[in-house]
Amino acid sequence: MIAPLPPLLLRGDCLVELARIPDGSVDSVVCDPPYGLEFMGKAWDKYTPLDFELWCAKWAAECYRILKPGGHLLAFGGSRTWHRLAAGIEDAGFEIRDSIAWLYSQGFPKSMNVSKAIDKAAGAQREVVGRLRGAHNGSVVGLGEAPSMASEYDATAAATDAAREWEGWGTALKPAFEPVVVARKPLGEKTVAANVLAHGTGALSIDATRIGTEGGTRAIPRGTTGKTRMSTNFAMQEADTVAAGGRWPANVVLDESQATALDEQSGTLTSGANPKRRGADKGRTVLGEFAGQSDANPQRGVDTGGASRFFYVAPIDELEERFIYGAKAPKSERPVVDGVAHPTVKSLKVMRWLCRLVTPPGGVVVDPFAGSGTTLEAAYLEGFESIGVEMTPEYWPLIAARIERVTR
Repeated sequence: MIAPLPPLLLRGDCLVELARIPDGSVDSVVCDPPYGLEFMGKAWDKYTPLDFELWCAKWAAECYRILKPGGHLLAFGGSRTWHRLAAGIEDAGFEIRDSIAWLYSQGFPKSMNVSKAIDKAAGAQREVVGRLRGAHNGSVVGLGEAPSMASEYDATAAATDAAREWEGWGTALKPAFEPVVVARKPLGEKTVAANVLAHGTGALSIDATRIGTEGGTRAIPRGTTGKTRMSTNFAMQEADTVAAGGRWPANVVLDESQATALDEQSGTLTSGANPKRRGADKGRTVLGEFAGQSDANPQRGVDTGGASRFFYVAPIDELEERFIYGAKAPKSERPVVDGVAHPTVKSLKVMRWLCRLVTPPGGVVVDPFAGSGTTLEAAYLEGFESIGVEMTPEYWPLIAARIERVTR
């Protein structure tokens, strides 16, 4: 593969900088915009719900303009505000095609202890009954390159009857997923087939993003033998059994710990075509003279394992104890320059998978919210050219460091 041009960084507000990109000139937009949650008090994440939706519509409209007909936009959202994100993207003219759930286990709840709040309002002093280790009251600390968020704090007992009644109550669930809005600019041609031929966009790269790559095969019906009949409504095809390259990509992505937990619950499963003859009188598929599942073979797509094999699994760094509100990226993927790190770095493997999903070979990926440059690095490693926009000067060196590292 010929190495693409190095990623291009545009420094400034995306509403201004995206205007420098010509109409209909890019193939995909893959981004992780602010969620409108006032994350860590950052100025770039402070919006009222309606203002957030209107702002999303503005930057999405610029993405709509620069995308080729049928080009896809993928945008991460927060579980509390992604409906506003999706509405803004739709208002900009996009078709909402789907959503992807990125599941992970490294989030931590930003929850208020209701019992403590009741005692505090009453002016009551709670008795210290021990010490605990963790994040006090579920607050998020220790982000970026700071030490671990785990710390010791006083365990206290309720001081009032009202507080005792509400012991164990809080205000938030543990964050364990982030949705990704999957949107597409309307086709420029009458059909997807015509659009991909004219513009190279409009479809998803299924084979390039299949789940797993080992041992999977699929059978193509053979018209000459008559041994495999899909339906009398389908024309017979003459072909050999071909490698499937893994399972069809799903709209759920797991991290490794979620995959492990899922497999523990599912146990070992067997899947694939059941070769037991089913009787033509019911109009069922005839798959040969085998007696049952045990007689199946890899050519018929049979395999065993936990339920996680049906989903894309991205790794986490089990040696790192810090938590962030967002998908977990290992320490090696978090650039630090002069003590500055970005607080919401996404997994490089996930971003590579997403870029592959919606970008044709040799295509151009745009990220209007480059952050630490994860999408730019992901696009480059996948052989795509990319353009990133970032308005926060303290993050520009992080992006430059990523680009230098990946292109040298």
